[in-house]
Amino acid sequence: YKIHSCLNAVQIWLREYGEKECDVITNSWAAIIDGLKKLLEVKRYSPRTVEAYCGWWLRFAQEQRCAPGDLEELAIQSFVERMVLKKNVSASTQNQLFCALQKLWIDGLKHKSLDVKNLLRASDTTYLPFVLTREQVKILLAGSPAEWKLLFSLAYGCGLRLNEALNLRIKDVSLDRDLVIVQAGKGGKSRALPFPDSLKAATEIHLKERWKLYEDDLTAGFAQVDLPNALGRKYPKLETSWDYQYFFASKNLLRHPESGRFVRWHPLESTVQRNFKEVCRRCQLPECAHFHTLRHSFATHLLEAGISIREIQERLGHAKLDTTMIYTHVRTPSALAAHSPLDFL
Repeated sequence: YKIHSCLNAVQIWLREYGEKECDVITNSWAAIIDGLKKLLEVKRYSPRTVEAYCGWWLRFAQEQRCAPGDLEELAIQSFVERMVLKKNVSASTQNQLFCALQKLWIDGLKHKSLDVKNLLRASDTTYLPFVLTREQVKILLAGSPAEWKLLFSLAYGCGLRLNEALNLRIKDVSLDRDLVIVQAGKGGKSRALPFPDSLKAATEIHLKERWKLYEDDLTAGFAQVDLPNALGRKYPKLETSWDYQYFFASKNLLRHPESGRFVRWHPLESTVQRNFKEVCRRCQLPECAHFHTLRHSFATHLLEAGISIREIQERLGHAKLDTTMIYTHVRTPSALAAHSPLDFL
């Protein structure tokens, strides 16, 4: 999105102040939001966090009829209360909104602190994730078309997030070492995962087909890929190398969002989610299942198999053990735990 174009709505709200005053106020909000966006990018916040925060800042600015310097804490409190009471946002969304506005108040408007912060945060809530049974996972994978079966299988077999699976490069999947390397996952953390033995044959076939597609793209000039950090500037030839090609390639050529050129990118997340839901519908699986359910099922099934919670934490890439402990509440009770202690007297 473009910040300045999104702020056109602010001008409509501020017409009563006169054209000149309206432009001054609009430009002031635009400058602050643009500066905050650059600050988050310099601090290496994830693109999704930057996008979410900017979205809240724009929405908040559109409802303000004063210059940024005249903003009072009451305006922030009223906005959060309206989102909670009238829009009925979830507790996690409320806390995300609070963090965004607190960043705007302190880093954007240069205040020391937000005094009403204790009134705006939602209390911690416990959400139990939906988990597929082992039999349901078998049905899902058996009913998946060949185009998506390996992606769904690898995501379940390694507990990958959707963006982690799609961002895998050829070099990140090592059949010789039986490893899958997740580079710069959530929070910028990387981790190594054991490669499922049952997927080796399918992966070898996939790599042969992927090589043929790569050769065709190389000849046609569509083999350039985006490279992390400054690798593209340091090593220009890497952008067409085999090792840095996406492991899961898009069926059709896609226009790169920055360069505008057509490339063989990875499938779009929306495309994967849509096809996953379609497979679930055909297999008559619960409608609440989505791609991330594979990750929840991976963790729960490992726990049921006796794998330690610490090992599962490492495989999932969780920073805190408390995050992983949630799966202890959704595992299937063992035969011993399913009985009452009275039965053993």
